[in-house]
Amino acid sequence: FDADDQALLNQTIAYYHETLKQSPEALAYLKARGIGHPEAIERFKIGFSNRTMGCGLPSKKDEVGADIRGRLEKIGLFRETGHEHFAGSLVIPVMDEAGNVREAYARKIRDDLRTGTPTHLYLPGPHKGVWNVAALAESKEIILCEALIDALTFWCAGFRNVTAAYGVEGFTPDHLEAFERYGTERVLIAYDRDDAGDRAAEKLAQKLAGKGIACYRISFPK
Repeated sequence: FDADDQALLNQTIAYYHETLKQSPEALAYLKARGIGHPEAIERFKIGFSNRTMGCGLPSKKDEVGADIRGRLEKIGLFRETGHEHFAGSLVIPVMDEAGNVREAYARKIRDDLRTGTPTHLYLPGPHKGVWNVAALAESKEIILCEALIDALTFWCAGFRNVTAAYGVEGFTPDHLEAFERYGTERVLIAYDRDDAGDRAAEKLAQKLAGKGIACYRISFPK
């Protein structure tokens, strides 16, 4: 428990990854969404929060237990209530080139939640990192999706040169910096084919074109 916050975050994601592999419910959800490819699960350290992590920690009444829970709360993995932030969710981490977790996206796997419960969750604070950043090093043409599960769907279908924004307004400075650093030449914008996706794609294309990056819109059926 003396690891720094980055190591603590990495360890938690590793715990969720091991939990997923032992969770029939979560594995069935992945299969139903078309993203249950075993290689994808391992490569991207996909995990599942089944509310058991707190059971393995020292009691909050203990000094060590209070410290570790307080640090997990600071990182955003626990809430003030003591509950896990991502409880009941599939967890998809965003890792950098060194394998450190920069961001984590979570999606509730059940739809029978009480009204008002968020289905999609992230760590608190601004989004950081670029998912599947290795693709940028391997290909000059990148498919850019609106969401991480969309990008995983492409990857599992064999399109490995894919990454994702954090929603229609979620193309971040980290994305742009990575595109420039790796010399991305073409971006295929695969945002949803709705009004919001179309507007965001057009706005993003203008921004990338100003950096000398060619853009194309993947036109799905509406």
